[in-house]
Amino acid sequence: MHGSGAGTGRNTMWSEERFFFDVESVLRRFDDPGAEQPDRGQARRLVQDLELLAEREPRLAERCYALQSRIYLKLQEYEQALHSVERALSLAPLNPGLIVLRGEIHQSQDSYSAALRDFSDALERNPDAVTARMHRAEIQLAGGDPMAALVDITNALRQEPRSARLLYRRGLILTDLRRAQEACADFKAAAQLATEPALRTKAQQRLRELGVS
Repeated sequence: MHGSGAGTGRNTMWSEERFFFDVESVLRRFDDPGAEQPDRGQARRLVQDLELLAEREPRLAERCYALQSRIYLKLQEYEQALHSVERALSLAPLNPGLIVLRGEIHQSQDSYSAALRDFSDALERNPDAVTARMHRAEIQLAGGDPMAALVDITNALRQEPRSARLLYRRGLILTDLRRAQEACADFKAAAQLATEPALRTKAQQRLRELGVS
C-alpha cells in the first residue's frame, strides 16, 4: 500500500484495485492445497493495510471490512471475523453477500441456528444466491433434513448446472437418501467436470463405494 495515495486520481484508483487484487490472491492461496500457504504475519499485515485504506478512503470501507472478515475467517479467528463483517454490514445492511459471509462465520463457530437465519435471510433478498443455498443445505443435512437439503442444492444447480462441487454435494445427499442410481449420475458428472484433482478423486472414490468402476 505504500505510495498508493500518490499521483493522479486515475493512478490512485489503479493502485487500489491492484491492492485488492493482491488481497484476493492471498485469499485464494488459503484454499489451494497446491499453493504455498500465506503466513499469519502476511495475513495480519493485509488486515492492517485494509484498516488504513478504510480510514483514508471511506468510500472503500465496506469492501475493506469485508476482506478483513474473510482473512480472519481463513485464520480461524472467528470473533475478529464477526466484528469486521458487522462493520461492513453497518455500512450496507441489506447486502446479501455480507449476510452470507456472516452466516459462514456462524457456521464455522458451530452456531448453526444463527447461520441458518443468515442464509435464509440472504435467499429472501436474493433467491439466486448459490453460496447461501449450498451452505444452508449443509446445515439442513447435518440437522437431519436431507430432503430440504436436496431442494436447496437442486435449486443451486439450476443456477450453476455444471458446478462439480454442487453435483458432488447433491450426490452425497442422494446417497444419504439411498437413491444410489441418481447419486452415481451426479458423482460421474462431478468427476468429469471437476477441475480440482482432489474433488475429482473424491467423486471417483464415491463411485467405487457405490460399486461403479
